[in-house]
Amino acid sequence: MSAPILVGYERTESADRALTRAIALAHEKHAPLLVLAVHEAPLDPTGPRAFGTLGDGTPMQGPFPELPDLHETLHEARDKVNAGGVKSATYAWAIGEPGGLIVETAKDHHCAMVVVGQGHHSFLGKVFGADVAAEVEKHAGIPVEIVD
Repeated sequence: MSAPILVGYERTESADRALTRAIALAHEKHAPLLVLAVHEAPLDPTGPRAFGTLGDGTPMQGPFPELPDLHETLHEARDKVNAGGVKSATYAWAIGEPGGLIVETAKDHHCAMVVVGQGHHSFLGKVFGADVAAEVEKHAGIPVEIVD
């Protein structure tokens, strides 16, 4: 079996189109899917927390409880993947900055490519003028397909 195709998924039209494209690519390449939902947080909960936070500055220790909105998001994605007839799919979630987490997850799982929707700007991206798709494309080191 070939390396997985990672698709970043959230409950938006752009992410729906990305998931549809990832399903088509999974069939075309006979590859499994890795569907990742990210709960956006401006600070990584596993990183140091000393600046501007309560506590002693040590990273928070996981495992972190799955958030209800992530559960619903992944359930929705699972229904679409099943309806699309993909034979092998894995579902994951993360908390933090979406672009970095998508890249990190793709590397950790040795993904062949990443599919993301265009137009989602993270909280920090809106503030600083960056967007998730551009960050993934810049840092992934593997093919990235950005779906409009």
